[in-house]
Amino acid sequence: MGNPKCSRRNLSTVAMDVSKEFLRLCGLVGGFTKQLTGVSVVDAYFGPDEYHPDKLQYDGDEKSLRQDLKRLIDAIGDEVEDPLRKDYLSGEVQSLVTVVDWLSGPHMEYPDLVEGLFHIPMKRFDESVVDDYINSVEEVIEDYPGADLREKVTLFGEQGEVTGDELRKLIEGDLQQKSAEVGALFVKRVFSKMGEQVQDNGVIYEAVTNEPWSGYNWYKGDFKSLNQFNVDSTFNMNTIRSVIYHEYEHHVSNLWREKAYRETGDLELAIVPLHTGRCVISEGTADTAKDFLEIEEEDPAVKVVSELYKLRRVTSINAAIMLNHEGKTAEEAVEYMVERGYRTRKSAESSINFIGQKTSDGRVNFFAPYIFTYFIGRTDFVYPTFCKARDEGELSRFFRTVYLSPYSGSSLTWSKAFEWLH
Repeated sequence: MGNPKCSRRNLSTVAMDVSKEFLRLCGLVGGFTKQLTGVSVVDAYFGPDEYHPDKLQYDGDEKSLRQDLKRLIDAIGDEVEDPLRKDYLSGEVQSLVTVVDWLSGPHMEYPDLVEGLFHIPMKRFDESVVDDYINSVEEVIEDYPGADLREKVTLFGEQGEVTGDELRKLIEGDLQQKSAEVGALFVKRVFSKMGEQVQDNGVIYEAVTNEPWSGYNWYKGDFKSLNQFNVDSTFNMNTIRSVIYHEYEHHVSNLWREKAYRETGDLELAIVPLHTGRCVISEGTADTAKDFLEIEEEDPAVKVVSELYKLRRVTSINAAIMLNHEGKTAEEAVEYMVERGYRTRKSAESSINFIGQKTSDGRVNFFAPYIFTYFIGRTDFVYPTFCKARDEGELSRFFRTVYLSPYSGSSLTWSKAFEWLH
C-alpha cells in the first residue's frame, strides 16, 4: 500500500465538496436519530464551527434526506479517486442510509440491519462454541473457592465488586491515574514503533447515572477526551481496570484522526458517526489494546476476567438475536445470559438496556444492533491481522496503517488496507 500517509492528500476541489456534503448529511442524520431515539448518530465532531452538526436543523423530510444520501454515494463514486477513501466514504454513507431506513420504517429485519450498518453478517454463535468458552472459564477459575463453576464465578464477582460511592471514587481517582499510565505505554510501545508522535491532552474520568451503557469515551476534540462510567452498574475491580485499555485506545484513535484532519483538511475526518463500518474496526482496535501494549497479565484474577469477558460477549450477541430476531422475551434473554453467560440477574437485566429493541421510555433503542462490533471487530478483523504482522516483524507498518491511514478503519476497507501483509 506504500506509505499510508501519502494517500490522504489526493483531494480535488470537487472532492472537497463531497467532504462538505458528508459533514452536512451526517449532521442532518444526527438530528433525525436524536429526534426519534434521543441519541445522535454523530459521536464526535472537531471540525470548523461553521459546519458543526448542532447548527443543522433536521426538517423532518425523510425522503429528501434519503435522496441526498444516495446522491452523495454517486458523487463519491464519480469524484473520489483514491480507492481506499472512496470505499470508506461510500460505506459510511450507505450505513447512514440504513439508519434512515431502519428508523423511518417499515420494519427492517435484524440481520439486514446489522449487515446494512456494519457491513458484516449477523452471526449467532452455536451453543457448542459457547460451551468452549465456558470450559475456558472453568480452566482459569479452577483454583478459586466454590463448589461448582457457577458458585466460583459468583464468589469471584462478589470479591471484587464495587458500586455506588466507592465506584465513584475509584473512577475519579485511581482510574484517572491509571489512564495516564496507559497513555505513557502507548507512547513507549506503539508510537515509538510508528516513528511518529501525536499531541495528547489527556482523558478526564467522570461518574454518571441513567445511561444504557456501562462506559463511554466522548472525544472532545483539541486532543482530549471525557471517559464516563455509569455508576448504576456494578463493576468488578479487575474488570474496570481492564476497561481502561479499551477506552483509552478509542482516545488514541481519535487523536490520530484529528491530527490527520488538521494536516490534510479532509473534512470527513472531523466527524465521527456511529453505526457504520468504522465502528467495527474502532471497537476491534479498542478490544485489542492490551495486545498492542504487550500487556502480560500474571494476575490469575485478570485471566478469569478475560475469559469471562469473551463468554459474555458471545452470549450477549446471542441474546440480542433472541430479542431482536427470534421473538424471544426480555425475560428469556435474561435467563439465557444468566445460565449460559454466568452473569448475575442484575447484570443480565442491565444488558437488556443496551441490546433490547426499546428503551424504558418506549423509543427505538439506538444501540440495539451495536453489540456485534466488539467481538467481531476483534476476532474477525483486528486481532488476526495484528498477530500476522507481529509474527512477520511488521508491527511498525501495522500501527502506521491503523493510525496514519484513517480510511483503513472500516470493515469495508480493512482487508484492502492490509493487502501488503502476506
